[in-house]
This record gives sequence, C-alpha cells and structure tokens, in this order.
Amino acid sequence: MLRLVDLSKTLPALQPDLPPRELLRGIDLDLAAGDYVAIMGESGCGKSTLLNLIAGLDRPSGGHVELDGRNLSALDDNGVTRLRAARMGFVFQAFHVLPHLTVAQNVALPLALNRIEPIEPRVHEMLAAVDLAARAGSRPRELSGGELQRVAIARALVHRPALVLADEPTGNLDPETAERILALLRESVVAHQAIGILVTHSHAAAASADRVLRLGRDGRLEPA
Repeated sequence: MLRLVDLSKTLPALQPDLPPRELLRGIDLDLAAGDYVAIMGESGCGKSTLLNLIAGLDRPSGGHVELDGRNLSALDDNGVTRLRAARMGFVFQAFHVLPHLTVAQNVALPLALNRIEPIEPRVHEMLAAVDLAARAGSRPRELSGGELQRVAIARALVHRPALVLADEPTGNLDPETAERILALLRESVVAHQAIGILVTHSHAAAASADRVLRLGRDGRLEPA
C-alpha cells in the first residue's frame, strides 16, 4: 500500500564554499495495510523530512513515494493535497491547530473536507477518546501544550485515514496520557487496517510499534 523507492533528499549548501548535504539517501520501504512501524534516530538526521516526503508536503531529490499505487511525484500540488486529505492523517510536532476555530471545529476539518457525514458524532467520539470532550468549545489559546497535542491527534484520526503519520506525538504528554495515546494510535491502525508510521525519540513509544527502524546520519533507513 505504501512504497518508498530509492528515496533521497539533498539540501542546498548553507554557504557557497560548502557542498550540498545529502540528508536522505537510497531509502526503500514497503508497508502493507496493518503495518505499524516506529522510526528513531538522532536529532537532525532527517526523520521529520522523511515524514514530509511521505505525506507529499515536500518533494524528493530522487526516487519516489507510492500510495495505493499512485506516484506522488507524478501528481501536481492539488492532486497531492486531495490525496493527503482523503487518505492521510498527520500529527505534526508543532500541532498546526487553527487558532480561530474551536477544538471541535479543528477536529471536524478532515470530515468536512472529505464530505463525511455525520460529523458531530464522530468528533464527539474522538474528543472523548483523547479526554477532551469537555473542551469541545474552547479555543486553542485556552489549551495547554499537551491538550493541543491531543487535538492534533484527534484531528489526524477522525476520518479513519489509510496512512497515519505521527511526528513525536507524545512529546508534550505526561507518561500516563502518552501511554493512552499510543494505544489509541495503534488501535486506529489495526481497526481500520491502516499503515502507521511513528517518529519518536522515546524507546517506550517505539516499543508500541510492531517493528523499529533507525535513520542514521548517513541518511539510510535500517532495522534497529
């Protein structure tokens, strides 16, 4: 269902006298429905960049990403955006919760974009799952970092995506809440036969996945 074929990403040189930096190189990965993997690695090694390439938020320097047999590099920006909205759920490290919308409205966005009805029961179910039902009418500015993280997770899962991408989803959560959220992510992947890719520094979080991969400083993805 998801294939990474000889994927690479080269960043331009920061100074004229320095060579470009090959951040990712020769990454091949095949994942099927129900697979749930964790990717670990040192800070700055390119884990978030890899997620952005998989989601079509960035374009690779070489190779390509296939989702459901569709080459993302062959799609224009509108095509990638439509595919991402329909088939992917992304938990961003920086939340990206829209400040002018309530918590419930933020979570409802994927349902509205994909014209999935009924909206209200699905939103209520997801907010209850992340223990935010009482905050449905709150604005993001009224929430803590941990609560914003849970809003982002609820929004990513509410439309039951085929591909769940989570970038440090437990970084702002206490251990008990983190354990519950990791269980929710895994449950969503299994229940809807999705693919889950979790980027994390936490060995405890990585242990919730079926297998762990490590992204090295050489830009290659290998079994941990």
